[in-house]
Order: sequence, then structure tokens, then C-alpha cells
Amino acid sequence: MGARAANAVLGLWLFFSTFLWRHTPAQRVTGWVIGVIVVTAALTGLSGAKTGRFVNAAAGASLMLSSLLARGLDASTFWNHLLVGFALVLFAMAANLQALRRRRADL
Repeated sequence: MGARAANAVLGLWLFFSTFLWRHTPAQRVTGWVIGVIVVTAALTGLSGAKTGRFVNAAAGASLMLSSLLARGLDASTFWNHLLVGFALVLFAMAANLQALRRRRADL
């Protein structure tokens, strides 16, 4: 599975996770909107366009920022959005998952 496909899976998870436990109204909308943006950008990236990577990195960063700045979040929502945002940024930085494995092996 490539990095773009992993981002698409993360976007789908983000979208559908808003139905699994309590979210504030703002975080529910954030999950829906960013989930759709991530899936769209990942599919664009799968077609070869590099802009999908940049959009996913920005979406991941904004998801992390929104979870850090929001008040009254359920712990599940906080950690889910923070970890998904981090993974989105990580996968967006790699051309593919093989590149991530090579970087880890070099350390």
C-alpha cells in the first residue's frame, strides 16, 4: 500500500469516526470536511499529481492544530484527530512507504 492509499484510508477513517463517539459540533464538521479533502487529495495524488501530497500535509497540520486548540473535546476525539493528523503529515512527506522504511533503516 502506497503513501497516497494510506492517506485515503486515513481520510475515510476520519470521516466515519465522527459517527462512532461523541464529538463537539465543530469537531464533527472538521472531521467530515478534512476527511473528504484528504480522500480527494489522496486520489489526486494516486493519479500522479504532487499537489495531493501538499494538500494532505496541510490538512493533517490543520487537524492537529484544531485538536490542540479546541476546548471540551472528548479524549477519544482529541487523540484520534491528533494521531490521524500526524500520520497524514508523515505520509505526505514521503514519496511512498518504501521511502519511509529506507529513512528508518538509515537512522
